[in-house]
Amino acid sequence: MKFKQFFLKYHLPFYGFIAFFSNFLAVLSANLTNFLMPDTTPLLLWNSFLKEHSVLVNSLSIVCYTVPFILCTVYGFRLLRSRQDGKEYVRLMVHLPGAIAVRGISGWLCNFIFEIIALFYFKFNLNQDVHFILVSIITSYSFLSVISFTLIYFTLENLNRNIVLPNLLPETRISEVERTSLSSIRRIFLFYFFSCSLFPALYLGIRFFFTKKYHVDIPNYNDFFFTGILISVSLVLTFLISSYFQKPLKKLTDEAKEISRGNFDAKAYIYSNDEMGLLGDTFNDMTQSLKEKEFMRDTFGKIVTPQVRDYLLKGNVTLGGETVNVTVMFCDIRGFTSLSENMEPEKIVALLNEYFSGLEKCITAHGGVINKYIGDAVMALFGAPVHSETHAADAFKASLDMRNELVNMNKRFLEKGLPEIHFGIGLHSGLVLAGNIGASNRIEYTVIGDTVNTASRIEGLCKTFQKDLLISESTARLIEARSDSPALNFVSESEIRGRKEKVKLYTAG
Repeated sequence: MKFKQFFLKYHLPFYGFIAFFSNFLAVLSANLTNFLMPDTTPLLLWNSFLKEHSVLVNSLSIVCYTVPFILCTVYGFRLLRSRQDGKEYVRLMVHLPGAIAVRGISGWLCNFIFEIIALFYFKFNLNQDVHFILVSIITSYSFLSVISFTLIYFTLENLNRNIVLPNLLPETRISEVERTSLSSIRRIFLFYFFSCSLFPALYLGIRFFFTKKYHVDIPNYNDFFFTGILISVSLVLTFLISSYFQKPLKKLTDEAKEISRGNFDAKAYIYSNDEMGLLGDTFNDMTQSLKEKEFMRDTFGKIVTPQVRDYLLKGNVTLGGETVNVTVMFCDIRGFTSLSENMEPEKIVALLNEYFSGLEKCITAHGGVINKYIGDAVMALFGAPVHSETHAADAFKASLDMRNELVNMNKRFLEKGLPEIHFGIGLHSGLVLAGNIGASNRIEYTVIGDTVNTASRIEGLCKTFQKDLLISESTARLIEARSDSPALNFVSESEIRGRKEKVKLYTAG
């Protein structure tokens, strides 16, 4: 961990060292394979010419080695100065591997230019055949440049993607940074094909052609060295490129599993500005969208009941409805006005929240939905929006559970120094119009009709008859039609405002 922090703090010098070491490996490879093949007469004369001008050659070599160092240092200072400009700093950080790789091989380009100039001087002053020397120089510097660039770029790109960018720019959308030449999966594979297949084949073809043409006798071990170097570079490059896709895909797979478990906080950050980075950011956008939708769905299910929420989310959002048979429940606290007169508002809210939570648990356990809260009263539906053939029995069972739950709640209220609560429940079954009621831009799922009004007035009679549960005759018949329902007790016949006929009322217990 300490080394990681040290590396992140001084990653620029580390990147420079990697560039230097890659060039060193390229030089070592050139020496092992004896690129200049000094056993030919033109090359012997050329080497003699270089030795005669060793001071100039060494001076130019120093310049060539200095150029990459200066260019990389300038880029590093430019990067450090850009920290105040967040967008520019991100761009330079993302382009850092390519910038270092290009600057890292600039020494070979300078050396090549100087050597070509010297070669033309050699030709015109000594009148020598330089074709073989020219081919040797071109192939040598091409090989050195490709090897150096490949090792520098892909090593630094791996470090950038997996260590530097995730720690220095953790929340940045790298995919939005302008792309470089190799910021594309297609171009990466094309470069992979060129550096590992096409270029070695071209180089070997040129090497064999000119060695045969000029009758150069090359030791066999040179070919073994060269083949080993190419295989080693290919293996390293294959490993680096495979990690470009293996690690991001594993991240996406792991985070997709988290999302399938319901964890919408999962994120798969992929720190590249190619198609994989774009895929990662798109995946995170999708996750955020799912999280927001789940939040809205969950919040919507608290504003309306989950059943109503699901009904509306299925596309039932137009005004209108359907006529269905339901059981409507009204439940109201007895004497709540006088009860709350001597209580602080915070305690009233806390008491009501606990009270409504207890009722909601009993109602939903039997398939009912709370349609609305009216002050301290609750209106619940059984049989809508989800149709049910047992809506009356379900409402009755919920009422019995509500009785038991109220006993438990009152015990808790007394322990907290709160007053006891008593309620009245009214049940009535019949036809209602259930659906979306309101304006085109503001709708509410509810039920309307005489059944609703009757249920409300039956609940109001609980106080008159000193009962906590009153059931209409229509509901009682549906309840008693079920073999597992207890017998109901007749209470009285009562006039209901708005109805011509009296309503028979029943209770339980």
